[in-house]
Amino acid sequence: MSARSVVVTGVGWLGAFGTGLPALARGLAGGVPAVRAIDRSQGYHRPNGATLVASCAGLDLSPWLSPQAARRMSDLSQFAVAAARMALQDAGLTDVKGERTAVALATALGPGGFTEQLARQILEKGGKAASPFLFTDCVANAAAGQVAIDLGARGANLTLCQREAGPLLALAHGTDEIARDRADVCLAGAVDEMKPLVHALLDRFRALARPGALGEAARPFDQYADGALAGEGACVLVLEAAERAQARGARVLARVGPTVRAFDPSAGRAGFGRDAHGLAAQLQAQLGHALVGVDTVVCGASGVPAHDRLEAAILRRALPHAPFAVAPKALHGEFGGGTLGTALLALANAEFAHPAACRQPDPRHGLALGHGRHRAGRVLLSALAAGGVAAWTVLEQP
Repeated sequence: MSARSVVVTGVGWLGAFGTGLPALARGLAGGVPAVRAIDRSQGYHRPNGATLVASCAGLDLSPWLSPQAARRMSDLSQFAVAAARMALQDAGLTDVKGERTAVALATALGPGGFTEQLARQILEKGGKAASPFLFTDCVANAAAGQVAIDLGARGANLTLCQREAGPLLALAHGTDEIARDRADVCLAGAVDEMKPLVHALLDRFRALARPGALGEAARPFDQYADGALAGEGACVLVLEAAERAQARGARVLARVGPTVRAFDPSAGRAGFGRDAHGLAAQLQAQLGHALVGVDTVVCGASGVPAHDRLEAAILRRALPHAPFAVAPKALHGEFGGGTLGTALLALANAEFAHPAACRQPDPRHGLALGHGRHRAGRVLLSALAAGGVAAWTVLEQP
């Protein structure tokens, strides 16, 4: 039996710009990130380290998550459940209970807040004082589990921890569940939270942009790039077979194309490699003619120089033309799934501003960020993860 065509029929998005895809659209059209100062009162941070975060603090999730339910969840799980319910509402689905609903979520860093609290209890009071309540929601797959419990989804439940590449790999796994007729509906996407301890650790590894003469900001493909903007949030997509969506009269946002997976053996455990030629060759070999039709690229570029240099080199080699390119992490920060929402906006003819902080393009990259409105027919999402994993996914007009 041939694999079924898979489409996106709903999206739930939340991040520093607010809740819902329109909030992301307004943020990307504005060109200025929504940031606030990270809490440095606990003494984790270096004196002259990063100070900003694209935070979800203060978001009202009550339309999708009751206060009673939220009390037993970490922020990570709250974000995931709210985004999943938002996505189902957007898809026009009210009841997805049963074995034919799957969940595939990615997270780069997991529930850091609950994990820190549990570790403190054990270190300060001993193992017998450890809270079972905290333990149940401090593991990486807690968010996907909470989504399944909340919705009654008893199909496959998968969590991917592949750093920056996780969102595309989760989308690929979810697509496979539908294409192989193992599920009727799959909630696929990514979620991350950003707590002061994790923020400080990333800063100490010099992954984050730092204060300086030009200000603290993520600057993808810019001469003055010096790190990413830490962020948090969630993006969940509803995936269905095209024939099922058509039969129920669903609005289709995108058709899911192929995903290419690759690995760069030149990368260290926590850094980016240099094998642009090899990665580009794998991308070309597996996508082939599909690359010719790509008119928009949603880059994973975040302002980390080694990452952006490698990504630009791959895209220059793999694409036969210069597409319209956007780097949304300059605005919504580095967090799970933000680029998934951006790709859907590109297919919907959204407006993209040039990030205000990116004032001096680095000519060595040979990649210029687009701005304005650009009607996309086929979008390529690009994701390179620290450690060497790489993924690219195509989304198309339905």
